[in-house]
Amino acid sequence: MHIIKKIRLIIGLTVLAAFVAAWLRYDTFGGAAALLEGTQLVYAVFELPLLAAVVALAVILLTTLLAGRVYCSTICPLGLLQDLIARLTRRFNRKDYQTLVPHGQLHAFVFALAVGAAAAGFVLPLAVLEPFSTFGQIFAGIFQPLAAKFFVTVAPMVSTGINWFGQAADRPFSLLNSLVAALLLTALTAAVYKAGRIYCNTFCPVGAILRLVAKHSIFRLSIDDSACTSCRLCEKACKAGCIDVTNKTLDFSRCVGCYNCAASCNFAAIKFGRAAAAPSEKSSFVPGRRAAIAAIAGAAAGYVLPKALLAGTTSPAKILPPGAMNAERFYQACISCHLCVTACPSSVIRPSAAPETPLSLLKPSLNFELGMCEQNCNLCSQICPVNAIQPIASEKKKLLKIGEVEYIKHLCVVETDGNDCGACAEHCPTQAVRMVPYKNNLMIPQTDASICIGCGSCEHICPVRPARAIIVHPVQQQIFIEMPEPEALPDSGQPTEFPF
Repeated sequence: MHIIKKIRLIIGLTVLAAFVAAWLRYDTFGGAAALLEGTQLVYAVFELPLLAAVVALAVILLTTLLAGRVYCSTICPLGLLQDLIARLTRRFNRKDYQTLVPHGQLHAFVFALAVGAAAAGFVLPLAVLEPFSTFGQIFAGIFQPLAAKFFVTVAPMVSTGINWFGQAADRPFSLLNSLVAALLLTALTAAVYKAGRIYCNTFCPVGAILRLVAKHSIFRLSIDDSACTSCRLCEKACKAGCIDVTNKTLDFSRCVGCYNCAASCNFAAIKFGRAAAAPSEKSSFVPGRRAAIAAIAGAAAGYVLPKALLAGTTSPAKILPPGAMNAERFYQACISCHLCVTACPSSVIRPSAAPETPLSLLKPSLNFELGMCEQNCNLCSQICPVNAIQPIASEKKKLLKIGEVEYIKHLCVVETDGNDCGACAEHCPTQAVRMVPYKNNLMIPQTDASICIGCGSCEHICPVRPARAIIVHPVQQQIFIEMPEPEALPDSGQPTEFPF
C-alpha cells in the first residue's frame, strides 16, 4: 500500500505541475493542456457526442466502477490543489481528521441545483462549484498575475531575452475576478484545514457523479475486522472522513483514493480487493429516497429561480472572444474556467469587471487597454474545453468580425489640437480605418465598418485619454467578412510592358 500511495503522489505532482505549466503558457505547453482537458469530466459531458468525449467519459466512469474515485486523487486539478493545501496547513494544524457526516442529501441537492440552473441557461452555480472551472478562476485571478509580475521583475536580472509571458508586459488583476478567486481559495483552504476533502463530498458536482458510481465499485478498500485493533490511525489519516473505526466501516463512495489509511495502518487491516456487501449497505432505501427527493427539489429550484431572475434581461454589450459567435450561446456554454484569460498573449481577454447582468458575471470579454486581439492568434479557441469558444483556424480568424469601429471626431487630436496622428489607420489590419485629406493640409481618419473585424488595434493605440477618439463596439453576431477586391488602376492607354 505504501508503494501505491507513492505512485499516486508522483502522478498527482506530475499532473499538477502540467496544469500549472499549461495555465501559465498555453502557447508553449498546449499539447499538455489539450491532453489534460480531455481527462476532465466537464469536458466529457459538455463535448458529447464527440468521440473523444465519449471515450473520456467511458474511461472515467469505468475506472471509477472498477477501482473507485481514482479521478479525484490523480486527475482533478482542484483535488490536487486541496492535497497541496492540506500538506501546507497540516504543519500548523496538528488536529487529526475525524469521521464526517455523509451529507448525501445535501450533496444531491447542490448537484441538482447546479445542473438545473445550467439547463435554464444560468451556468454560474456550476462554474463556481465545478472543480476544473474553480481551479481556473483561482489560478487566473491570483496565481498567474503574481507569476507574471515575478517573471517581469526577474527577467531583466537574468537575461533581457526572457519573456515568459509573450507579448503581455503584465497580467492585470481583475478586481471582481481576483476577489472571487480569493474568496474561493479562502473557503477551500478553511474547509481543507478543518475537515479535509469535505468539498469533494458535499458541493462538488463531479464528486456527486463519481460518488454514485463508486458506491458500486468492483474493487475497493475495506476494513478487515479480524486484523483491526481499533487504534484509529486510519480514521485520523482519512482526509475524506469516510472511515468509522467504531463500526468498522469504510464508506467507499466517499473515498477519494489517497491511500493514507492503508499506509498508516500497522496491522495491514486496510485491504484492497473485490467488494463484499457490507451489512450497513443492504438497507440503503431510505437514505436513497431522501437523496432523490433532495435532488428533485434542487433541480426544480435550480431551473425555476434563474428563469425568474433572468426574465427580461438582455444580452450584455461586451466584446466576446473570437469564436464565441453570440452572447446567448456563449453565456450558456462558458463555465468560466478562464483558460482563455490565461492563454491570451496580449492580455485582452479578461473576466468582466463590471457585469451588466448575472449572465455575464465571471465571463470573459475583451478589453483593449493593454493590447489588441492579434490577427494570427487563435489560442483561446484552441484551449476552450467546452467549445464555448468555437475552434477557428488562424487564417479564417483574420476575417472574423467580433466588433465594429466607431470614430469620435470631436475627441481626435486632429480636430482638437490641429495635429497629424494617423496611429489608428497605421495599425488597422484590414484598412477599415484610413486617413483622408482634411483642412489645413491635415489628414483625418475615415472608417468603413463593413470591413472592420473589431480587433481593437485602433482603440488600443489611440493616444487620446481618458476617452479614446476611436472605440470598438460589440456585434450581435460574429461573422466572417469579405474583403473587397483591390481597386484596379485606371487604364492609361499605354502599353503595360517596359520598352526595354
